[in-house]
Amino acid sequence: MFYGRERELAELEKQYGMEDFRFFVLYGRRRVGKTRLLQEFCKGKRTVFHVGMQQTGDAALLSFSKDVLSVLPSGDAAFFDRFRSWEDAFRYVAKFAKNERIVLVMDEYPYIAQADPSLSSLLQKMIDHEWKDTKIYLVLCGSSMSFMENQVLGYQSPLYGRRTAQLKVRPMDYADAARFFSRWTPAERMYAYGVCGGIPKYLEYFAEYPGFEAAVKGEFLSLSGHLAEEPMNLMQQEMREPALYNGILEAIASGKTKQNEIAAKVGKQSKDITAYLKALSDLEIIEKLLPFEEKNVKKTTYEVSDQMYRFWFRFMPRCMSLIGMDMGDTAWKNVILPELDAYFGHIFETISMQYVMNQVRTGKISPAYLAYGRWWGTDPKTRTAEEIDLAASTHDDLLVGECKWQKAKVGCDVLDQLQKRGELISRGRNIRYILFSKSDFTADLYRRAEAENATLVRASDML
Repeated sequence: MFYGRERELAELEKQYGMEDFRFFVLYGRRRVGKTRLLQEFCKGKRTVFHVGMQQTGDAALLSFSKDVLSVLPSGDAAFFDRFRSWEDAFRYVAKFAKNERIVLVMDEYPYIAQADPSLSSLLQKMIDHEWKDTKIYLVLCGSSMSFMENQVLGYQSPLYGRRTAQLKVRPMDYADAARFFSRWTPAERMYAYGVCGGIPKYLEYFAEYPGFEAAVKGEFLSLSGHLAEEPMNLMQQEMREPALYNGILEAIASGKTKQNEIAAKVGKQSKDITAYLKALSDLEIIEKLLPFEEKNVKKTTYEVSDQMYRFWFRFMPRCMSLIGMDMGDTAWKNVILPELDAYFGHIFETISMQYVMNQVRTGKISPAYLAYGRWWGTDPKTRTAEEIDLAASTHDDLLVGECKWQKAKVGCDVLDQLQKRGELISRGRNIRYILFSKSDFTADLYRRAEAENATLVRASDML
């Protein structure tokens, strides 16, 4: 199944339609759906689609040769099954692309380049001297973001300045993720995003089940579940010290959000985990946050931004013994279900932020706010800690929001509190209010909303 990615496909198609030589760099974290996106784009187009693997240089060239010759056969090709060099292979493709658009996809390019470190320099030569007058549409794709950003897009790369377009593929938003679950209830579809995030592979796993509870039990609380050990496996692939990284993630997921708190939880000095936090941030597993419009870095906190990791480290360490005893039902009933709504409250804030951004992008909310975030701080009058779930601003306008994931209807007291908190960051700007509710709002709040510049949004209205 393939859902969403309309904007990404449009960018790929725009470059394809230009007909002359094009060089598109596509990258993003593992499992985010890059290969599936390219497969969808390449439908109906003459494409050499090569996926790199960890192998020797000779083996990589042989594999590439087979992919090229299977798509672009010729009379001469009947007498050989591999090219003598990468340069020969690239020239062979160029012959076909003199008058015909040929898409050349090199997926998992970091593996291919590691097999032959001279490949990027050779591609530079081909682009500068032999491909510029062809109709080749070269796409380099990779999951190693550091490699793609430094060795392909970076200033020191031989390929620097050659690309005609680049795109970082990010996880889907909640609206596209929900499209995987057309038969589930609105609440279940949101819960699925809260566990899988916008990672298509995880969403596909969940979509095989009749509902959210069955999906969690089958994919997390079963010995054969795809996601039962997913974070551990990925940490072992990506990191040299997986135990420490796992400890950091568990600390953040348990509520330790400041660097010194995280360090104390894992038995390290604060300065000793700086590089580890940066590595996790680069992989987009955690996110570094400041209060909305705040510049004081001393107020920095961290959160697990990847939903699957957030869910796993919140619940799974307490479930492992039960899973080992084939007691997944008990793990669901005693560990996950009692805390599910509390866990999801923060996810609902993320979903609500995405909703506002989508409404702004489509012109349904105005003005076009320039900055978005959450705010936390102290009320100088009462000296109490205060939080605003959602904030967006321009120079003259401010939007503040409150998100309630609860069965009870949201009443006027929530709007009263939001209005007081909004004044803490208003700075004389025009303030609008937006409230989100899992269920609904009271009749009194509906009556007040229009008169007091407040928008009310139910969870069911967001899908």
